[in-house]
Amino acid sequence: MLEISRPDVADDTRTFDVAIIGGGIGGTALAAILARNGVRVVMIEAGGHPRFAIGESTVPETIVGLRVLARRYDVPELGYLAGHNTLRRKVSAASGVKRNFGFAYHREGEPFAAEECTQHPTWSPPIGPDSHFFRQDVDAYMFQVALSYGATGLTYTPVTAVDFDSDGATIRTASSGDFRAGFVVDAGGMRSLLGEQLDLRIDPPYRTRSRTIFNHFVGVEPFDRVAPPRKQHLMPSPFSQGTLHHLFEGGWAWVIPFDNHVGTTSQLCSVGINLDIDVYPKRDDETPEEEFWAHVNRFPTIQRQMRAARAVRPYTSSNRSQFASKQIVGDRWALLPHASDFIDPLFSSGLAVTMMILNALGHRLISAVREGDFSVERFEYVQTWTKRSFRYYDDLVSFSYTSWDHFDLWNAWHRVWCLATMYGANAQMQTVMEYEKTRDKAVFDRLEQPPYRGLQAVDNPRFAAMFDAACAAMQAYRDKEIDATEAGHRIHVALKDSELVPSARWTGWRALDPDNRLPTGEFTLWDMTRLLLWGKYASPPHIRGTYFTNGFAGVAKEAGKLYLSELRHGSGLSMQVARDMVSYRNRDWRRVGGLD
Repeated sequence: MLEISRPDVADDTRTFDVAIIGGGIGGTALAAILARNGVRVVMIEAGGHPRFAIGESTVPETIVGLRVLARRYDVPELGYLAGHNTLRRKVSAASGVKRNFGFAYHREGEPFAAEECTQHPTWSPPIGPDSHFFRQDVDAYMFQVALSYGATGLTYTPVTAVDFDSDGATIRTASSGDFRAGFVVDAGGMRSLLGEQLDLRIDPPYRTRSRTIFNHFVGVEPFDRVAPPRKQHLMPSPFSQGTLHHLFEGGWAWVIPFDNHVGTTSQLCSVGINLDIDVYPKRDDETPEEEFWAHVNRFPTIQRQMRAARAVRPYTSSNRSQFASKQIVGDRWALLPHASDFIDPLFSSGLAVTMMILNALGHRLISAVREGDFSVERFEYVQTWTKRSFRYYDDLVSFSYTSWDHFDLWNAWHRVWCLATMYGANAQMQTVMEYEKTRDKAVFDRLEQPPYRGLQAVDNPRFAAMFDAACAAMQAYRDKEIDATEAGHRIHVALKDSELVPSARWTGWRALDPDNRLPTGEFTLWDMTRLLLWGKYASPPHIRGTYFTNGFAGVAKEAGKLYLSELRHGSGLSMQVARDMVSYRNRDWRRVGGLD
């Protein structure tokens, strides 16, 4: 870590290099990154901690992105969020486990049919599994982490205005006076202060037009208790062990349990319903609670799952979920992704985009402070790749809504996302493994070079061509030029022509089989090894040497470390209980905060 020299200031308790407006996971993670690397940073939060928040479900690109941040910026606590095993031990046992993305298709008035579901398993240990963040715990934890590295934190301190000048900005608050900073980051989400003050908001230029009703509940049944048995639906992972998506024509519902693992301290489950506003316009004569249950009761199996559910807070309802900003970076300011744009909760893209942008913004801000140069040009990459990511997710989500007209069309379309997720996560994971071998932080620069930029392999020319072809098929279906069967066929042709789908013989992937509903197979340690071996030795030339460059050795090393860590933790707890039965003396204070 390099210390940053600064001129003397009259009151250094009110003068900072960077001010972050907002105390959610994005703002606090950035504050921890900056403070750890010698930047004077203040977090100014209008509310306090703990606080309710959504954005709870991670994806492989989120958890690997957290590993990138932890290693690149020397903030190991971000790594604790990257896998459920460390999350439940080090941060919050009230967070849930996510071992799969489950998708169950429903028709109004009919019970769920076992053959109309798909699943995409998440990675097994040591890389996964993914998690359901209980955000009030996770956000509060990261706020504390940022403070521990030297950041200043203010809560219950609304910012009323930010006045910019040639040397920086004056941040004015309602209750704590004014502060000075060289740069301001707005991490305030949809109600972005800078978005309003600088007149950045524009009509969303997005195809997706959806709205949301959501709440936290107790008493939500695991879907596996009300759905047909596994021998009928054939999915490998219990639906209740992951994020369940109930799909229906014109909308979908999420079910995100926090109480789905042994050792949980929660009884809560997050449930939200997302509706195409052109199919389901909002009615003034219906409360959010009434509309929520009206949709639940349309589908018998969902109704059974929710029959004993009781809300723990008032229902929240949006108008249109999508919003957008004409600009994301400017003279001495930037918006984090959730303060700039939003598409839809589908595919849990918000956290993944945020982690990608924290990686790009972190080193730019650190360099800007060290060099005294906050020129807009330095931050243009952040603008470009934030916007490009949201444009991609808009197409992905918008055509997903279209695909729910027919289950077979969804079964074809969702393979595009499965493939993109694998390549996007692999690009980040092999970078982490390369760093573990070399300890050279320059390896992280590759994530801002072709074909690794952005998320979901959008920077890979072959994937981009395949995605464009799949979107064209969906648009032709939407325009009623072709039927659903032909649209699905064209998507499968695009997948095959891309030569990106892993070999079924080597890996067990069945993404080119239209009748298969588990196109990627599983991601156990054995399955991941098969995939790595295919990528390294049997994949086409355009893949070999670009992806899967770090093989089984790195994964095996991570597996050994994780297993030994869990073993030490379990035995350590047993020894602690035995010790406390006979003596008050201990040295636990010497180990508090340790990595194990």
